[in-house]
Amino acid sequence: MIFALVLMLAGPVAAANAAPAATVSWSVAGDTAALVGSEAHIVYRPAVAPAGAKLEPDVLASGSTTFAIVKTEAQKDGSWVWTVLPLDGGMLSFVARWKLDGLFASAPPILIAARVPAVAKDADITDIKSPLAARRAWWPWLLAAALGALAWEAWRRWRARPAAAGPDAPAALAVPPEEAARLALERLAAECLWEGGEHAAYYLRLTDILRTYLEARYDEPATAMTSVEVARLMKSKLPDLKATAVVRELLNRADLVKFARIKPDPEDGPRDARSILDVVRSTTPGAPAAAATAAAPGRSPA
Repeated sequence: MIFALVLMLAGPVAAANAAPAATVSWSVAGDTAALVGSEAHIVYRPAVAPAGAKLEPDVLASGSTTFAIVKTEAQKDGSWVWTVLPLDGGMLSFVARWKLDGLFASAPPILIAARVPAVAKDADITDIKSPLAARRAWWPWLLAAALGALAWEAWRRWRARPAAAGPDAPAALAVPPEEAARLALERLAAECLWEGGEHAAYYLRLTDILRTYLEARYDEPATAMTSVEVARLMKSKLPDLKATAVVRELLNRADLVKFARIKPDPEDGPRDARSILDVVRSTTPGAPAAAATAAAPGRSPA
């Protein structure tokens, strides 16, 4: 009986010493309208009693089919900012769930008018930039020009090749190189290319006559040589340095007219033809020594 009396006395004492349950009051503010799929912000200012009670958000319990919780952030003034994402349209109610000293607690609901964003029709969608026009491709024209130049060079060499005689054809009389050069110069003068202003074509024919003569005279591939190589060949075969210098100047002038389209003086073409004829005469074996007067400017061929 004494033990029972002790228990009856201890009960009221323990109840008196038990801590009171924690409570929380709320002040809520935030967005009242948002687009579906865009973020909305809600600010909770809880007042917890007693002061030592622990309050923390319960994100998992707060999510629903109408709201997704993006994040919760505690502020220095004791408030909490919730960032939520409306998932449906209309007037939606959001309730934030909390844990107060391990026990579940709920904030007052807040209404948010969620509006579905307008989507433009396909006809209203325009390109960011208008289509760009493709640039003109030049490489086909350059390739065609290169192939044309190669074809012309191949045809020129084929035309200059010696004609192949058939087995029953009579042997053609060999024309001496100096005679072939003289006849070619006469034909060139008769074509009047120089007088017609076709200076590039004139110099092309004139230098071909010189190269063909040197190739036949010295058995050197002069038709495949550059102007510098032809001048070198002349220097090695012709002892007259003055005549060699005149030929080198002639080749340089011809290159400028043919490739750089430099307009020559009116007397350059006929004078250069006479210079080539003088070179032919001075390099013909058995011809009278004429090296001293070879390629003299302004001198008419005999």
